[in-house]
Amino acid sequence: MQFKVPVGISNHHVHLTKEVYEELFGKAIEKEKDILQGGEYASTSFVNLIGPHGKIEHVRVMGPYRKYNQVEISSSDAFLLGVNPPVCSSGVLNEAVDISIEVNGIQKKLEKACILAENHIHMNLEDLKKYNVKNGERVKVSIRGKRWGDLYAHIKSSENYVLEFHIDRDEANAFLLHNGEELTVQTLNEAKYEMEN
Repeated sequence: MQFKVPVGISNHHVHLTKEVYEELFGKAIEKEKDILQGGEYASTSFVNLIGPHGKIEHVRVMGPYRKYNQVEISSSDAFLLGVNPPVCSSGVLNEAVDISIEVNGIQKKLEKACILAENHIHMNLEDLKKYNVKNGERVKVSIRGKRWGDLYAHIKSSENYVLEFHIDRDEANAFLLHNGEELTVQTLNEAKYEMEN
């Protein structure tokens, strides 16, 4: 089965534990605005990212608190900062690299926290049944606009998720994609069948 999914371009951002957030900001996290995915939001707080070769200022902290600290950046960000993070799924941090964050001139090193987030498609449980896919399954996303190409993503499901293909700003810019633009998704078995026929 093929289906359409809207694009959601993800900018660099930070997830923090309650302990680290309150250590840095001295208060509880505050919501500025909800985002599309249910239960998640942009907080009112920002940090600076500090790497061996550079700094990126005013990076948003996302809420709610996480059980782990995670900094999601793009390849361009990694080059500027001088770090070499892996491409991996959110929360899979065994190969993540260290990075420092700064608040009001105070730096804190986050160990095994920095990654390039793997492309993924948010789905709720009804979407899984509707499109006959499984949580964690890898699929092909076809881009047929001003630039053509195929990308791969994994399915990420939760009861509160809204259907959306998350891609970082570097890749979105490379393919001239925009938020809300719809792309075609196929399972890998279907994509293989097309190649063989």
